[in-house]
Amino acid sequence: MMRKNYFNYSISWRSKNYRYGNHLSSKIGNDFEYSGSKNFNDHPDLSSIDIKNSITDPYEDIFVKTFNLNNPINLVALCDISSSMFAMKENNSLIKQLSKLIASSAVEHGDMFSMICYNDAIKNNLFLEPGNNIHNINQWIDKLVFADTRATSENLSDIVQKVPNEKSLVFWISDFHHSYERIDTMIEQLSNHHVIPVHLSTEQEIKRLPNYGFTNFMDSELNVEREIFLRPKIKDKLLSDYKEGKEKISHIFAKNQLMHLELDNGIDMNIIQQYFMRAVI
Repeated sequence: MMRKNYFNYSISWRSKNYRYGNHLSSKIGNDFEYSGSKNFNDHPDLSSIDIKNSITDPYEDIFVKTFNLNNPINLVALCDISSSMFAMKENNSLIKQLSKLIASSAVEHGDMFSMICYNDAIKNNLFLEPGNNIHNINQWIDKLVFADTRATSENLSDIVQKVPNEKSLVFWISDFHHSYERIDTMIEQLSNHHVIPVHLSTEQEIKRLPNYGFTNFMDSELNVEREIFLRPKIKDKLLSDYKEGKEKISHIFAKNQLMHLELDNGIDMNIIQQYFMRAVI
């Protein structure tokens, strides 16, 4: 059986336009949803007469069927490409795979997809305008090259300018090795949108480290890579510090009424789909 390459989601704030019969609408839509009947005097359209309601109405009024036209939403992959993200080599391909998954899900639901990659700045070659041509989107993502340079994610002032003006569904993909103040600021800047923090966790990676031996790890505060000699006590301290930081980040999300999605071992479609079954969007 072919593996499904998209997830299902429902958006409660998707704007809708009433549509009566065959009248053309200036809005784009992906779905026509029956919304009920209206009196013919209010909407005189002979092509959409609601026969059943008309012949059963005790006052012999004539009714027409009305439909909602669902308008497309922008799904945005907002990707952190600062140095700490690539301490795990797998994140290079994981960012692309996740973005493709979000794109295919958007297109499957008749929505739009855009992508913004940021570190110290947002370069034009790392920004994709909203669109729904999945072939072009996948080609663009495949060609992305994340430069192996030391970069932080502290200069985020341009992000709001790149996100669509209309309320969008923003997938913020990051390891969240930002300062807590920066995370708060970012959430505030994106307050006009619905943000889904996608936390690429490294907890399992830390647990798999050997009890003894040299290893490199990224100091997220100083943005430098350090080499340390592991011992059980040091490994336990690394894990304890990581869990403490993750708990603080989760608290920030909860405080802002954001339900985050944690991925700790690559893309798990079951975890992603369960998220959208529980999340209120």
